[in-house]
Amino acid sequence: MGLTTGVEGQNSSTNTVQDGEALGAKALWSRSLQAVEADSKPDNSQQWLTAIRFVAEVNKSIVIAAPDQLTLDRVTTDFERPLQKAWLQRDKKQRRLKFELWERVPSDVRDMIGDPWLAENDDAASQAAPEDVENTDVDLDHTMTFGTLVAGPSNARAVGLGKRVAKGAPIPAGVIVIYGQPGTGKTHILKAIEAEALMRGDQRRLAYISAEEFMTRFVSDARSGDTSALQAYVKQNDLLMIDDLHWIAGKAKTDKAFFGALRAVTSMGGHVIITADAAPGDMVGLSKELAGEIKGAASVEVGTPDSEMRKAIVRRHADLIAKDTPNFVLSDAMVDRIVATVRGAGRELCGVLWSLQLETGYGELAPTPEMLETVIRRIAGEPRTPTLDDIKRTCMDLYRISKTDIESASKVRTICHPRQVAMYLSRVMTDKSFPQIATAYKKKDHTTVLHAYRKVKKALDKGDRDMSDEIDRVKNAVFDRLAGHEPA
Repeated sequence: MGLTTGVEGQNSSTNTVQDGEALGAKALWSRSLQAVEADSKPDNSQQWLTAIRFVAEVNKSIVIAAPDQLTLDRVTTDFERPLQKAWLQRDKKQRRLKFELWERVPSDVRDMIGDPWLAENDDAASQAAPEDVENTDVDLDHTMTFGTLVAGPSNARAVGLGKRVAKGAPIPAGVIVIYGQPGTGKTHILKAIEAEALMRGDQRRLAYISAEEFMTRFVSDARSGDTSALQAYVKQNDLLMIDDLHWIAGKAKTDKAFFGALRAVTSMGGHVIITADAAPGDMVGLSKELAGEIKGAASVEVGTPDSEMRKAIVRRHADLIAKDTPNFVLSDAMVDRIVATVRGAGRELCGVLWSLQLETGYGELAPTPEMLETVIRRIAGEPRTPTLDDIKRTCMDLYRISKTDIESASKVRTICHPRQVAMYLSRVMTDKSFPQIATAYKKKDHTTVLHAYRKVKKALDKGDRDMSDEIDRVKNAVFDRLAGHEPA
């Protein structure tokens, strides 16, 4: 198998075809990607194009990897043709681009390349001038970068915006609010902006501080009669990042000081990025002046990650742990088990991995399913098996049908299909027999349940992607119900 990853030359040319002689394939790919991004609407491209990665030349094709199936589908549908065209304009060898799911790339290639999302971040870090980092008083958390951040439908707009800010691209709004539930990665985005700007040798003055730290330092300095140091730290910036704004709610003096800092930065053409647990219109406890400023900001929501994103988060952080403990390898079944049983946000998924690393003795042992079950019980508690009523009511909520509908004999697809899904899951998620399930759905005998089970199973066995995704979605909703959350 032919595999090429290196740079083919050092000289460059303005001619796009001649560039192929001077630039390596990775550099050509970067130029091609930039050309397509420039011609695409930001809202349409940033979610998908920023997620794919150059892998290598394999058998005279250039392999481009997507982190998940959703990204791969969108890229091949919406961007494959313009990407191929841009690439062929620049590549003298006229190789073709091959788009592939990262986990389907041959294992020997993956082993040689390493995780391209992590590698990209490492390359950027190695190219940063040492003085760029040494001359700043910011404590960088190198695990919170865009390279370690999993992007997907729930956070794509926020991540895309964060990358624009990090690059210094024009942003009309002086104040930006990133909001969402705790644990969904808002802090990660802020720290990634900070890391990216510093690794680029950005000349802008920037500062990151949590609202809690701002409040604590303000109160302490106020008691000593001098808040000038804190005011100078936050006001004299081109980019000020404030995490967890809700901490200052109801604190009138801190609110006033924060409003002054915000105005000082934006009045000089700078930007303030704020994270919060609630949307601007839902925030309470802020002064009229600060609330007005927040409502006038550009705001973007970070939602709860879906099942595929949650799996990607687990794999990404497992890879990070494996850098220090190489035998920290999780099987697909273990990843699925974590995602299925730990229903919290990304932070809780990471908590499972860190606890599992501790369970292995930090590398003394390889993780096993038994160790994982111990950790899951410790974090999530003893699992509760769903009842037939749990499954039935979850399907009623998701498909918006009534109890009468789901227990009826209607052949209308909008009623029949949800009933068949519910019956299938009633069989695979509980220990109930076909006759017992039939009774729960007001059926005279079990043949209706058996037919529903076989129909869904046949579709799954044939690799029906839509059916598989639907079953996963309903399963997750059942687990959410058991955990006390409303079905999505």
